[in-house]
Amino acid sequence: VWSVKSELSFSGGFLDGRSRSDEATWVDGLAGFRGTYSLTPEIYLTGWGLVGAGGADIDWDVAATIGYQFSNTVSAVIGYRALGVDYSKNGFVFDAVQRGPILGLAVRF
Repeated sequence: VWSVKSELSFSGGFLDGRSRSDEATWVDGLAGFRGTYSLTPEIYLTGWGLVGAGGADIDWDVAATIGYQFSNTVSAVIGYRALGVDYSKNGFVFDAVQRGPILGLAVRF
């Protein structure tokens, strides 16, 4: 599920007090793969690649991380992730790629 809202407001000048907003919400289905490779009993590599569409023309999500397993139920990961989407409908356009480092904690129960 994606939900995006944009707001623009002006203060001062000849546009003082004017504002505009637009928003959209849509659902996309994704399919892909996820894998894990153990380097040692505690250290592992994991990553995923997903692609899909639905409300958007296309969206995708890829990541690569290295993790450390503290116990059978708790592990931590650090890595890099990129997420992109291309959506347009009724004049609203959201075509973006977000990327950067990720840090996570996994608890299995």
